[in-house]
Amino acid sequence: MMSAGGACLVAAAVFGGPATADTWQPQMEPPTWVKIRETLTRSGDLPVRPWLFMEGLHTPALRAAEYLSDPIRTPAGVEFDGVLLLQKKEAVDWQVRLLRMRALCNQMRLQRQSAKGEWLDYIGRDDTPAKAKWICGLGGAG
Repeated sequence: MMSAGGACLVAAAVFGGPATADTWQPQMEPPTWVKIRETLTRSGDLPVRPWLFMEGLHTPALRAAEYLSDPIRTPAGVEFDGVLLLQKKEAVDWQVRLLRMRALCNQMRLQRQSAKGEWLDYIGRDDTPAKAKWICGLGGAG
C-alpha cells in the first residue's frame, strides 16, 4: 500500500509535462475514466462528490488519473480535496488516494496536507504554477 507521499511521487512522474500558465486547463474526462470513477464510487472506494477530472494517463505499466473536488477560497488561496486513482500493471484493484490540498495563489504553488495536519509542498512539476493559477481561478478565487 502506498502512502500519500508515495502517491504524490507517482503522480509527479506520471503527470509531469510542459504547460504554461496561460494555456493549462483540465482535460475532458474520457469515457473510460467516467466508467472507472463511477465504478469506484458505487463500490464505496471513492466518496460521492462532483469530481472534476484534471488529467489521466494510460500506459502498459500504469493507469492513473487526478481529480479535484470542493474548492474553497481561503486567505491563503484555494483549498480542495484531491484524489489520485492508480492501477499498476497486472493489478486488478485500484488504489484510491484522497488528499487535502491547497493552491497558494500568491506563490503559484500546490501543497498537500499531511496526516499530522502540516502543509507540505506538492512534488514540483513543470506545470505546477500553471495548475495552481487555474485552481486559483475557481470560485472567483485568485
